[in-house]
Amino acid sequence: MGGSPVIEEDPDVRVEWVSWEGRPPGQDFAGYSPEEKKENYETNHKPLADKYEVPLRPAGGDYRTTNAHLATFYARDMDKFREFRDRIYKARWVDDLDLESPDVLAQCGEEIGLDGGEIKKVIAEKRYLPLLHSQRAQGKSMGIYGIPSFAVQGKIFWGKDVIDDVKAEVARLKEEKLAEQEKQEN
Repeated sequence: MGGSPVIEEDPDVRVEWVSWEGRPPGQDFAGYSPEEKKENYETNHKPLADKYEVPLRPAGGDYRTTNAHLATFYARDMDKFREFRDRIYKARWVDDLDLESPDVLAQCGEEIGLDGGEIKKVIAEKRYLPLLHSQRAQGKSMGIYGIPSFAVQGKIFWGKDVIDDVKAEVARLKEEKLAEQEKQEN
């Protein structure tokens, strides 16, 4: 969720979710101690959460997100993407639930009207795994190497607080397009 809902407020902007596993299987977790996680929360995450009025608590456990991504692809196909995205955000950053657990993901899906049994099946079959890998490769080829990342007309915005930069770029592009339209009309 993060800043996407802020950007989605603009009716002229279409935000397309592209998956990006922060720590895919085989890649080590950052290895932060509980004290380092708390300090990172206080200095980096909490100020941003407050700025955008997003609920957030200090990170708890380290979880692989492959299953959450697979379930999110399913939610998107069922036209429940935003609801599921927001529920998974809350599951991670408010409830500190285990996002690797098919049971947790199924319960989150059921809460927003998805079939929990189907979510478990999607995960067991690794139904969207090739798509997940393909999107990660696509992101890498564009120069994306972390989250959050936004691409606006091919320009990459990455970092802990890029929402204002993304909004400014969108506004600049809108102004540019309007000026071009006025020029063609005259």
